[in-house]
Amino acid sequence: MKTDLILQRLSELFPEEKNEIETKFDFNKILKFYEFLQKENLRGGFFSKKDTENILERHLIESIYHVYRIVKEVSVSRETKLADVGTGPGLPGFLFYCLLEFPKVTLIDSQRRKLSLLEKFAKEEKFSEIQFIYSRAEEKVCKKFDIIVTRSVVSYPWSAEVCINLLNENGYFIPFLGKFIQKKEDEIYLENLGLNFKKVVRLSALGFLGERHLIFLKKTAKIKQGYPRSWKSIKEEMRHNGEDNLN
Repeated sequence: MKTDLILQRLSELFPEEKNEIETKFDFNKILKFYEFLQKENLRGGFFSKKDTENILERHLIESIYHVYRIVKEVSVSRETKLADVGTGPGLPGFLFYCLLEFPKVTLIDSQRRKLSLLEKFAKEEKFSEIQFIYSRAEEKVCKKFDIIVTRSVVSYPWSAEVCINLLNENGYFIPFLGKFIQKKEDEIYLENLGLNFKKVVRLSALGFLGERHLIFLKKTAKIKQGYPRSWKSIKEEMRHNGEDNLN
């Protein structure tokens, strides 16, 4: 069974953590999601041709580990309102729904091509608890969340400004990054958004994919006047800083 393949790879890649990971997730759900990613990849344009053969490790297992490490750091319960911004085909957001004690998951993306296929899949499988929003995060989304995660969206730290209006007081913004260099100017920028830099977690177990980090930012103060700025202003600043991740 493919479930055995997933568990085998988890055991090989994370031998010291595999047993704990197994106790956190519903692997029948994960298997169905993995089969969905494989079946609809071409139609949805989920991954590049180069990545098609690496869906299991580069995307599914990476996201499983991503979610596992988040729930080790912050409390996630059935009452937690969690959003994945720029979720694409549900990575990593759908994996939060695969937790045995899953939160109230909302998947947000402006590209209907990918997310609509996942919504159709969720309806077919009667995964009725997940909500879907087709919108850019900086546009008016009339919901607030306790935790917001991002995996492949606007570059950090600008991703925080894009998402800040969706975050509850004392909520966490948790971007998933590759390389990470902590800069003093970033901390000042985040303070303008009412965010307090709590910690960075280096995911050394994902070293086979390159550098991976989780950044934990907590909303502890009010947003300062003038923030968040328009998407146009954010894009201009990003371009000035040599960033081109403007999805």
